Amino acid sequence: MPDEMHDYKVILTWEAIYDVTDITDYIEAEFDQTRADRFQNDIQSQMKKLGYLSGSFPKTHILNDLGN
Repeated sequence: MPDEMHDYKVILTWEAIYDVTDITDYIEAEFDQTRADRFQNDIQSQMKKLGYLSGSFPKTHILNDLGN
């Protein structure tokens, strides 16, 4: 049985984006702004790795600062 790499599609829904925003708000309220920013930057990095910025989806406020 040969080893094969399978292609998987990742679907990022608006609900998931809103969940990330809610989680960021929670982290900010329970911890601090610095930790919330770090979480948001980590999420942005992972979204970019998934190819989210390929143009298939509109950008959101979560991804606005990726180019900076």
